[in-house]
Amino acid sequence: MKIAMLGVKAVPCPGGICTYVEELGSRLVSRGHEVTVYCRRQYLDYDVDHSEIPPYQGITRKLSPGLRGKYLDALTHTFTSALDSLRQDYDIIHIHGSAPAIVAPLLRLRPNRPIVVTIHGLDWQGNKWGPLATAAMRLAASVPLRFAHELTVVSKGLQQFYREKFGRETTYIPTGVELSEIQPPQEIKRRWNLDTHDYILFVGRLTAEKGLEYLLSAYEALDTEKKLVIVGDSNFPDSYVYDLKRRATDGVVFTGYLQGRTLAELFSNAYLYVQPSTLEGISVAVLEALSYGRCVLASDIPGNREALGECGYTFGVGNVDGLRNKLAMLLDNPELVAVQYGIARNYVRREHNWERATDEFQKVYHRLVGSTTQGSSVKESTASPASTRMQQR
Repeated sequence: MKIAMLGVKAVPCPGGICTYVEELGSRLVSRGHEVTVYCRRQYLDYDVDHSEIPPYQGITRKLSPGLRGKYLDALTHTFTSALDSLRQDYDIIHIHGSAPAIVAPLLRLRPNRPIVVTIHGLDWQGNKWGPLATAAMRLAASVPLRFAHELTVVSKGLQQFYREKFGRETTYIPTGVELSEIQPPQEIKRRWNLDTHDYILFVGRLTAEKGLEYLLSAYEALDTEKKLVIVGDSNFPDSYVYDLKRRATDGVVFTGYLQGRTLAELFSNAYLYVQPSTLEGISVAVLEALSYGRCVLASDIPGNREALGECGYTFGVGNVDGLRNKLAMLLDNPELVAVQYGIARNYVRREHNWERATDEFQKVYHRLVGSTTQGSSVKESTASPASTRMQQR
């Protein structure tokens, strides 16, 4: 089966959705499918000016042109990706995100080719958008309801939202995560003088919905020698990022975007992982931290609570005193942190298995493609068999 994936920056690329596409796409390739991911030039760590882009883990990477800028980048690249895909012989178009799915009506020009849209979060609720962009994204969110043949979601909270808000049944497929190998602190010791268990960790985009101002305030009020390591950056740096870095004390380390071995070392050796976000579909960074056996402290928003499952600790979203108190409690009681190792890894192994997630996507693809090869037009889904099975687990 030939599958095209649209709506992401690139693979590989830091970020939850890019990691999601990389993990799913590479597994589909290993099962004999042909997967093409449309990429944006500026996010590829490869010289694409004078040579073709090589495959990555078997995934074909194809450039889509577009305009730079906070508000036009994703939209224009997804639009040109959609135009190109109309000329190709893909069996399935898989769009990631509700906002990129605004191109679904265009893709319907190939009426017998199924469109799958995966909703990773409620994009329009992000604090990084202005009023006009927020309104446009809310409007765009209704497009896949009419034009996608299948909607999948990464959390039960999103499934409930689409059922109650729009009356639309979706297919819940839990996000997978690798059960990661613990790495010794080599590169992180050389670059930032970080050793095992001597720092608190956050990983993610430096955007307002991540709540990093609350984490910095709580950290500043602690009496601790442990550092605070913040991994990530913003694609379009603004006053929020500037203010975060300006107010950081000596114990705070901003690393910028990281991936590969260096990021694995940081997850492996953190004393504690903190996710202070105000908005999440489901946090891939929390799942990654759990896969390394880290103790996680997260704000008590639905997306974080669902990601944690039976693991970790929570505090009231936006409550700096609550965050500081929980941090102090976990710093003073290392036995509570240590016991999370086995709990976290067992939970991830049981509930967030990438092979199982890939199985479910294959079932969705085959069901939709099968309906077209039998001579019938593809119809919008309601409650799919995969959705029913996943709800019963």
